[in-house]
Amino acid sequence: MPHKEEHREFTPALYPEFPDGFPTLQLQTVSLSKLLQNDATEQDRVFEQCKGRGFFYLELGGCEAGEMILKLADDIAAVGEDTLKLPMAEKLQYQLQGRSLDGYKLAGASAADKKGTRDTAEFFNVGKNDMIVPDDQMKKPWPAPIKAAKPLFSTYVKTAHGIGMHILSVIASKMGVDPSEFASRHRIEEMSGDHVRITRGPPRATEEMPEIQTPSHTDFGTITILMNWLGGLQVYSVSARTAQLSDGQPDVAGEWLWVKPQKGCAIINLGDAAVKFTNGVLCSGRHRVIPSPGAQGRWPRYSIVYFVRPEDQCVMRQLRGGGIPDGPEEEAITARDWIFRQAQGLGIQFEKEKDK
Repeated sequence: MPHKEEHREFTPALYPEFPDGFPTLQLQTVSLSKLLQNDATEQDRVFEQCKGRGFFYLELGGCEAGEMILKLADDIAAVGEDTLKLPMAEKLQYQLQGRSLDGYKLAGASAADKKGTRDTAEFFNVGKNDMIVPDDQMKKPWPAPIKAAKPLFSTYVKTAHGIGMHILSVIASKMGVDPSEFASRHRIEEMSGDHVRITRGPPRATEEMPEIQTPSHTDFGTITILMNWLGGLQVYSVSARTAQLSDGQPDVAGEWLWVKPQKGCAIINLGDAAVKFTNGVLCSGRHRVIPSPGAQGRWPRYSIVYFVRPEDQCVMRQLRGGGIPDGPEEEAITARDWIFRQAQGLGIQFEKEKDK
C-alpha cells in the first residue's frame, strides 16, 4: 500500500464504541451470503426495506465478495488519508470541473442549510471508469497516492458494483421486472457517474455539535454502498416518499436519528434514480452527516462510499411493466444531465473546465 508508516488519523482499532443515550434508527440486517445463495426469505427482506425506508445493513462476512469489501475498505481509507493530507494547492488541481463528479471537493464548498452555513467535510471522488481500464486509456490525471493504488481501486469498484447489481436484480425480480432492465442501464464498462468517494469529516469542534459535515439530502444515484467506522450518519425519522433535493430540508416533520456503524456490515441505501425507474415503488431515504457523538467525536471521520449510477447515456424514464405503476410520459433527459442537475440542486460547486 502506498501510505507511509507514520501517525495515522484512520485507526479503527483505537475508536471508542458508539455511546449510549443517543436516539438511533434500528435498521434491518440482511446477509449478503444468503442473498448470493438466492435465499428467498432474505430476498423478501431486501425488497421490504427498499420499499420502506430505503436503508439497511448488509452483513458482509461468509462470502468472498463481502470479505473483499471489508478488507479493501480499510486500505482505501488509508490511501484516502494520504490523498487528503496533500497540500491544498495540489488538491485544488483536482477540483470538480465541468460536469464531472470525479475529483476533489474542499470543505465549505456546499451550503449546509438555508442560512448559507457551509459544510465541513472534504472528499475525493475516484472515478470508476478510470480505475478499470489500462493506464493509457485513463481520461484524467490523479494524485500520486490514488494512481499508485489503482489496482486496489479497480478490485474494489468491480466487487462493490457486482454487489449493488445483485441487490438490484433481486429488487427487479420482486417487482416482476426482468433484471436485465437494471443491468442494461448500469453496465460497469460504460461511462457513468459511478465513483468511490473518500470523505473526511473533521473532529467535533464543540460539545453542541453544530457543524454539518454533509447536508440533508437524498442520493441521486441508484444504489449506494457505505463503509464507515464512526457514528455521524443520521437518517430522518419519517420515511419520505418523495425525493426533493433543492429545499435542503426534510419535507415532513420528524427528527434525525443516528445510524450506528455495525461491525462487519456495509450500510446500503437507495437513491433517486431507483425512485425514478420504479415510479416511486422504491424509496430514497433522506440523510445527513454530522460529527460523531461522544468520545468518537474526537476523531476525524472517514467513510468510503461506492455509488452505482445509471450510464451517462441512459434516458431517465421509469421502467414499464411488472409491479411498477404507470406514470405520465416524462422528459427525455440523459443520466449525465439529470445527475448534474441533481448535484447542482445540492449546492455542489463545479469549477469551469480547464483547457487541455
